[in-house]
Amino acid sequence: MPRQPPAGPGAVRFVDFAIRAWRTDPQHVEVIAHSTPVGGMRQPVSVRQARIRPADMEMGFSHSLERAAEIGRDLARVLLPDAVHRLLLESLRWAADRPDIGLRLRLCLDDELIDLPWECLYRPELTGPALPAGFFLADGDLSLVREPPIVLLPAGTSERAQRLLFAGTLFDGEMNDAWLVRDEFATLRERTAALASRVAFDFVATTDAAEMDARLATPIDIFHYAGHVEADNDDAHFLQCAHFDDRSGFTEAAPAPAPWTRARVLAPRLKAAGTRLAVFNACNSGHWNFARPFMQSALPTFIGVQGSVSNDAALAFSAELYGALAAGLSVDEAVTQARLAVLDVALRDPSDMPAAQRTVQVSANDWLRFMIYMPTGDAVLFPRPERGGEKRQARQRRADRLETLYATLARLNDSEQARIVSELYRSRVLILGRFDAAHKPTLEALGRALEAHPNHYRKHLFDYAPPAGRNLTEWVRTHALMSRFIVADISDPSSVPHELASVVPTSPSVPIVPIIREGAKDYSMFRDLRAYPWVLPTVTYRDDDDLRARLDADIVTPAEARVAAWQPA
Repeated sequence: MPRQPPAGPGAVRFVDFAIRAWRTDPQHVEVIAHSTPVGGMRQPVSVRQARIRPADMEMGFSHSLERAAEIGRDLARVLLPDAVHRLLLESLRWAADRPDIGLRLRLCLDDELIDLPWECLYRPELTGPALPAGFFLADGDLSLVREPPIVLLPAGTSERAQRLLFAGTLFDGEMNDAWLVRDEFATLRERTAALASRVAFDFVATTDAAEMDARLATPIDIFHYAGHVEADNDDAHFLQCAHFDDRSGFTEAAPAPAPWTRARVLAPRLKAAGTRLAVFNACNSGHWNFARPFMQSALPTFIGVQGSVSNDAALAFSAELYGALAAGLSVDEAVTQARLAVLDVALRDPSDMPAAQRTVQVSANDWLRFMIYMPTGDAVLFPRPERGGEKRQARQRRADRLETLYATLARLNDSEQARIVSELYRSRVLILGRFDAAHKPTLEALGRALEAHPNHYRKHLFDYAPPAGRNLTEWVRTHALMSRFIVADISDPSSVPHELASVVPTSPSVPIVPIIREGAKDYSMFRDLRAYPWVLPTVTYRDDDDLRARLDADIVTPAEARVAAWQPA
């Protein structure tokens, strides 16, 4: 759930979790999390992965959420090997306990990997049918961008209106405005009318070459393009005048397209115009062939599309994005809000409904199609002075929107596993023990007591087999790192010694509260684990009633104190 301190929502500062990945040979990818809030790796991990064909990662407009989850699981196996995944879980735990902190996945990838739809990353520990909340980016406190931070933005705030140049491609012949770019511009300006003093919208048709050339010679804060991008080769470009026929599809109708239709020409011109944000609402505009020149020109932020996206989704995204940026919110805050606004539309008007019954055309996966390139560490593109409470109002709108969306997800996903990542890390307690007839009733009673606690914990009894493809040790370790703390009953233990041995040495952020029934035997090597400061004193209980009576003072309070005190090395 979104974080709301008593005084109202404040700024959320996103901290980098930086992952670098590159291909070393046809069968392997090297991956390293070189900078995270909880430390970094010194050596990369080699992941066995044959070359990935882009066609194997495509999401068509009619594809289901299940397709995106399938892609996301495959990509998680590449980008999140165990060592990286453990650091990510630790970082999510670290961020979840800080109301003003979000986590930014910053991907620094080679040319082969950068185009893949990493926005689909799906939590590898989740099995079963695809759930919206299973995607990492369903959490408003988690952002994903591409490229290392190498661009510095000027300091200081400004109250002047930001100039947005909207360039739209028209067609030749009778179709003229088949992509409805004029309608898109009018609708976008209408939806952001309240921002008239903050963003000045100008429209230019790319078919008017002289006017477009003149506009590009003036200051431009935000450049927005609607149309079609061809990015199949290094000379990536957009269409100045479109033509369509059944045999060739979309082609360029202009006999001699203007040089600025080429990304390699447009990028330095936008940089010279002072552009801080370029948004391309066009199929394939997020492709690296098209985005590369903008990164080489050190444009602070570039937003493109993975494949194609509907006009309705692009409008919902853009309206939220510009509204948040104009108020002075960060790119991360604005993009997460805009992305989830599209998801909210899709959930309210499902894409599997017959077209005649749908009020908008938004596919189940449109919210995952927006690709953010952000080679800057300072994520506030248009800083505003704190006057009139505009930022606070904007953040309150963001918090309200996320709260509404999460409530929708909770109704759609009747599963403990489907809770939003940041909420899950703040509330779940893993219970380990012996799940036979003599011991399980006590563990279940403990779980009910945790759920009835004023902190509203969510019990997770590890009394089931791991999914196919994961061994027991991996499964326990993953779920341990996804828990606020662990309660381990060491009374006459069976598998608990091995589970604790695999979890304790590598999980300093997870307090572990051992409990034991009076008169029961523990195991001799447990004393070795007591050397770790996050293994708290053992609680001895007489019976279920006594355990419930000791819950707050002897289990919850020490565990929460340890959570509050822990800091990454």
